[in-house]
Amino acid sequence: MVPIGHVRVLHVCTIALTAHAFISPLAQYLRLRGYEVAIACSTGAQPDAPDGLPCQEVSGTRIYHVPIARTVSPVQDVVAILKLWSLIRRLRPHIVHTQTSKAGVVGRLAARLAGVPIVIHTAHAFPFHSHLPPAIRWCYVAIERWMARLTDLIIVDTESVRADGLREHVVNTPEKLVTVSMGLDLQKFSPSKSGPGTLRAALGVSPLSRVVGTVARLVPDKGMDCFLEMAAHILAERQDVQFLIVGEGPIRAALEKRADELGVAPHISFLGHRDDIPDLMEAMDVFVLPTKREGFGVVFAEAMAMGKPTVGSFIGPVAEVIEDGVTGYLVPPDDAQSFAGRVLGLLADENKRRRFGTAGRQRVERYFNETRMCASIEGHYRRLLEAGNVCL
Repeated sequence: MVPIGHVRVLHVCTIALTAHAFISPLAQYLRLRGYEVAIACSTGAQPDAPDGLPCQEVSGTRIYHVPIARTVSPVQDVVAILKLWSLIRRLRPHIVHTQTSKAGVVGRLAARLAGVPIVIHTAHAFPFHSHLPPAIRWCYVAIERWMARLTDLIIVDTESVRADGLREHVVNTPEKLVTVSMGLDLQKFSPSKSGPGTLRAALGVSPLSRVVGTVARLVPDKGMDCFLEMAAHILAERQDVQFLIVGEGPIRAALEKRADELGVAPHISFLGHRDDIPDLMEAMDVFVLPTKREGFGVVFAEAMAMGKPTVGSFIGPVAEVIEDGVTGYLVPPDDAQSFAGRVLGLLADENKRRRFGTAGRQRVERYFNETRMCASIEGHYRRLLEAGNVCL
């Protein structure tokens, strides 16, 4: 058996926001199990990330600053590989675990150059999606195939993403690509007994109003233009609805302008980055996100954990989270009128909202538990350590 107290793990991602959102619970779990854990990522300000995130540590895990560009930048990428190589040589991890596509390329190259025994990558979504021009898509497929040869294991969040990888022959054997469902902190995301009244008042929402909300990075992939058009359809039927948009990003100004053009701006609150997401979800009657592309759709699971009915796009990863007609509804992407129809139906039926919310919470407890996720990933660590006879 592997003596866990001697295992050193380095997680690599692009920005601190990713470390907080995806690596923090796993790092904490591993540290409690006796692993030595560190994180390497960029710690500077990002246009779609909140200011003020701690840059020295995440959940007690130290962050090492390695500037990794989020777009292709040959000079910066070479510098990042060299800095990571130097850090890896100093820390001597037994496992390097990368997250997100760009960090996956830089981190895996640095890890193999430094002679790391085990290299793992988590692909929340592969970069070769259908919205890309064919030539660029082919390049991304080729890069992922090349990177997979440097990787002992690739972890994905959903069977849909795994199917994408297998269809494009990213790995040479299916066993090298495994699914571990995303997990949530079910204490953090738990319905409050006090209800949403106080926060609604702070947001200026009338007690008689209905609240439809979303949480997303304000980027084109999230379908926020469809959300605004949906709001216009809903407000044409009833005026007692307030819409909350939580999140920041490069298209915020364009979305605010579009809300003005549609005449819905008085009913839309752009809240920017917030650190009270569970409370904001508590204030919503219905959660909606017309996303065009997801790796897992963790925000839908978060809303379900808060006991909220959800309406999302009928795309593979989201369909593995929302159970259509049981915990919420799945709607064709970009179909604002269909989104509006489903939301109006839920707003008119309190019993259905409550029933869907209860079923959603139960589904998350059963399938998307954080402890279950962390234990599964650690199990893969142990298996690879033992199979590789790693000398600790």
